[in-house]
Amino acid sequence: MKVLIVSSEIVPYAKTGGLADVTGTLPKVLKGVGVEADCIMPKYSLIDDGKFGIKPAGVKVKVPLGHREEEGEIYETEGEWGGKVYFVKNDRYYDREYLYATKDGDYVDNAERFIFFARAVLEFLLKTESKYDIIHCNDWQTGLIPVYIKTLYSGHPLFSETATVFTVHNLGYQGLFWSHDMPLTGLGWEMFTPKALEFYGKINFLKGGLVFSDVITTVSEKYAQEIQTEEFGFGLEGVLFERREDLYGILNGVDYEVWNPEIDPHLVKNYSLSDLEGKKECKKDLLSRYDLPQDEDTPVIGVVSRLVAQKGFDLLHEIGEKLAALDVRFVVLGTGERKYEEFFLEMERKYPEKFRARITYDEVLAHKIEGGADMFLMPSRYEPCGLNQIYSLRYGTIPIVRNTGGLADTVVDVDSDRDRGTGFTFDRYDPGELFDAIVRAISWYHKKDEWEKIVKRAMSQDFSWDRSARKYREVYEKALSKKRWS
Repeated sequence: MKVLIVSSEIVPYAKTGGLADVTGTLPKVLKGVGVEADCIMPKYSLIDDGKFGIKPAGVKVKVPLGHREEEGEIYETEGEWGGKVYFVKNDRYYDREYLYATKDGDYVDNAERFIFFARAVLEFLLKTESKYDIIHCNDWQTGLIPVYIKTLYSGHPLFSETATVFTVHNLGYQGLFWSHDMPLTGLGWEMFTPKALEFYGKINFLKGGLVFSDVITTVSEKYAQEIQTEEFGFGLEGVLFERREDLYGILNGVDYEVWNPEIDPHLVKNYSLSDLEGKKECKKDLLSRYDLPQDEDTPVIGVVSRLVAQKGFDLLHEIGEKLAALDVRFVVLGTGERKYEEFFLEMERKYPEKFRARITYDEVLAHKIEGGADMFLMPSRYEPCGLNQIYSLRYGTIPIVRNTGGLADTVVDVDSDRDRGTGFTFDRYDPGELFDAIVRAISWYHKKDEWEKIVKRAMSQDFSWDRSARKYREVYEKALSKKRWS
């Protein structure tokens, strides 16, 4: 079986979030279950060609955009798993400082940028006569590809046996654009209806992927159920309910070659399930880097996140003063909405021995927080999968999470199940419930023998990619079967 993974970001070439981690790891693990995978993404100017050995592939494509054409050039390199990684170059669209948006908001031409990308992928396949069994699309930036396969490109023999799989990594980001962009797609106005791309008067790229793909996946079993409800469906719950027979939740795996305290090169001292001494040194190192007092008895809660409302920081904002009164320290790493950045910086100014924030993204420091903190906080309003809570489990850094999405699928509450508990959860999206979960975690922390048992249970959990890779292969086979009988 041959698969083309299409994504707007892929590790290690370009990343803004978990989408890149998944699409960067998936081709490697698919190889282990007999699936041959290549990848394709935009060629952003921030990608270091020399570092990754990226070179022109000798292919240029012409993409219709309304009444004109835009040219793209294909570049390529060898992926570490042995497959190809292709890049679509067009400096007009991708020679920018950021992938999708600046601090001031989204790029105004994002519709045009990703209409171009979707059609450039298909034009590249046609020009090179590259046949894939599955085109695996990811999030709204690729949502038009399943639409095109079933409309403008449906008559091409190259795609006659190609099935599409569409993965939703976060339903909250849908690619909504005004109707005036419709002519750029090359699709007729008959596609601008509630049964196709129209969504409250706008074009919805993600909806296109949901409606036209052969199979839909999302990144945890719980989230697949949640997005069929009004609370989590962002207006698309009806579409997802209609397609529930073709909707599968597959929990993201973790690359334990990267996130593993036994071998992590970013930790001051490595440690393992059988020898936890190194974690104490990691805590000392973390406190030093955040200029906090060296106090082993006071628990440290880590936060590595986009600082946005979805991640639950409005709840934290409401209980900030109450948290400052607890015997606990917070170390924060991330960027996001200005009000949350300013909240953490203000807490640092007021309580410099309790709160410290680094308003940036730093991969090395992210590893040091996982290794050195005692607990990890993810109070998300919703969380399709989440990866940091899984990293935290392996590092013995006990998660405090809301019981939603992938967080619910991966963390068992200690007080609800003392034999299996690996963290602390709360159900209602409520500041009081979050505060109670933090207080419970601190209370358990001071029961040293019991805390060590929790840490060891957490570190024993296995969320490697092996199981997920097998499930993806099963989904690909279902998509092919559906395509054959359609």
